[in-house]
Amino acid sequence: MSTPTTCTDCISIMNFPTIGFGADFERLSRFYDQIVREVKKSATLGRQEETLHSLYELFEECSDEGWDGYNALPISEEAYLETRKLIQSLPITSFIPMPELTPEPNGDIALEWRNGSRNIFVASVRGRNEITYAGLFGLNKTHGTEYFNDTLPAALLENLKRLYL
Repeated sequence: MSTPTTCTDCISIMNFPTIGFGADFERLSRFYDQIVREVKKSATLGRQEETLHSLYELFEECSDEGWDGYNALPISEEAYLETRKLIQSLPITSFIPMPELTPEPNGDIALEWRNGSRNIFVASVRGRNEITYAGLFGLNKTHGTEYFNDTLPAALLENLKRLYL
């Protein structure tokens, strides 16, 4: 017998647990694998792959000190890997696009989403398991820092929804 429960941390189908037991878990795993195969064919996941490729190119171009022709700090492997994990944790939806990526002179990687001139959200990753963010939504502003481990922080998801919904 199985008992369904609500997953409050699950923001996308891509967060299916990989450990479980029993016939119900096996059926759900097969169903999940089928969904993932279909999603991988979609344009949305294709944009995620393009963004991950752009991230790798950015890391390659900016991993040396002074990459900007001045005294910019290099992007560390930790910042690259954490940004990669953040991009992979974004929900696979058609309403939230993949971010624009920008290297920052302090070694951070910025992820930027825009929806018009006064609707902007930026998250910055350094590779220390925290994300700093700032948003402008018309006349309203927000900013903060969130711990980041394996799942997208709820504050980031809420601000992205605010930007696009």
